[in-house]
Amino acid sequence: MTGIETSFDNEAALEIEQLRLALQAAQVGTWDYNLETNQAQWSDICKKLFGLPADMHITSATLLAKVHPDDQERVAQANARILSPHSDGDHNVIFRTQREDETYRWVQAKGRTILNEEGQILRFNGIVFDITELKQAQEALRQSAEVLEQRVTERTQALKEANQKLKKSNENLAEFAYIASHDLQEPLRKIQSFGDILKDQYTIELGDGITYLERMQVAARRMSTLIKDLLTFSRLSIRKEAMSWVSLTDIVTDVLLDLELSIQETGAEVELGPLPKVQGDVSQLTQLFQNLLSNAIKFGRIGIPPVIIVRADVVEAGNLPTLVQPVREADKYCRIDVADNGIGFDEKYVDRIFQVFQRLHGVSQYAGTGIGLAICEKVVTNHGGVIAASSQLGQGTTFSVYLPL
Repeated sequence: MTGIETSFDNEAALEIEQLRLALQAAQVGTWDYNLETNQAQWSDICKKLFGLPADMHITSATLLAKVHPDDQERVAQANARILSPHSDGDHNVIFRTQREDETYRWVQAKGRTILNEEGQILRFNGIVFDITELKQAQEALRQSAEVLEQRVTERTQALKEANQKLKKSNENLAEFAYIASHDLQEPLRKIQSFGDILKDQYTIELGDGITYLERMQVAARRMSTLIKDLLTFSRLSIRKEAMSWVSLTDIVTDVLLDLELSIQETGAEVELGPLPKVQGDVSQLTQLFQNLLSNAIKFGRIGIPPVIIVRADVVEAGNLPTLVQPVREADKYCRIDVADNGIGFDEKYVDRIFQVFQRLHGVSQYAGTGIGLAICEKVVTNHGGVIAASSQLGQGTTFSVYLPL
């Protein structure tokens, strides 16, 4: 038995030595306070963390004196609490200690009490270690959070002010658009009216000059149409209509009735598939399909009657094409295709066709102001969706409207 006991003693001594070396390598100080003998032991590293020499005889009061003045009362209360009869046995306190160079560093002390069979405290021991770098990192993070919060507040205020300015600007723009449309249209009406009088009453006297008069009236009509289209576009940009459930079938049917004369003149065939109900504004959606269908008729191939197909389908958000990015997120989207067999266009111009005043053909070839597709895009954007186009020269064009469901 003596040999076995000696082996156990050797193993325990080895484990203690290994623990001591590990604590020393980690610069962790230790203490042990025996309440029966009223004696305390502090390791050299523990003394060092309090800025005291290793060979100095110290007491708990000596250590407390090295604690930052702002932390002394809190540390004293923590020490008193752990040694009281009602203690839970756990000690964990963070505070600052003064080092030999008169600077303060942060440390954390963690300990436990050991009780006898009667529940009385026999010993109180634990460890203490430097956490200055951790506290500095936490403080830097806190300061960064404060700076970020301040910037967010400033940006929010700036955005609020910008929105107020934008609202005021939109109001001014709406007023300007109304005045411009009225004041510019009036002289144009006079030009056209006086031109009609000259043409009716003075045709003989004008002679060859009648040609210039007719060209002047054509230009006046184009200017009038341009003003109306610009007014429509500006209103779409600044006015948000109340949304309600509307039938796309009813809207497209009404548009086709308005285009009945053009359909008859060109011999166009329109295939209308089932269309859903969506949340939208009737007036704006009517403008959308008015422009898309009139374009499909207008840009037909010479000698070939236009064939237009209007169909709809439901597309899951995860199945949207990569370049299709609707304004408003939704689980599903309604895709309405307006496909034709017209002249088409080179797809390298696909981003250009939705811009204001952008035309791929001259006015002499195809009438228009170059604003129609810009109006289409604005309407779709107002409804939280997106419009895309695919085409081939001489093979026709398909416009795809994606509206959130």
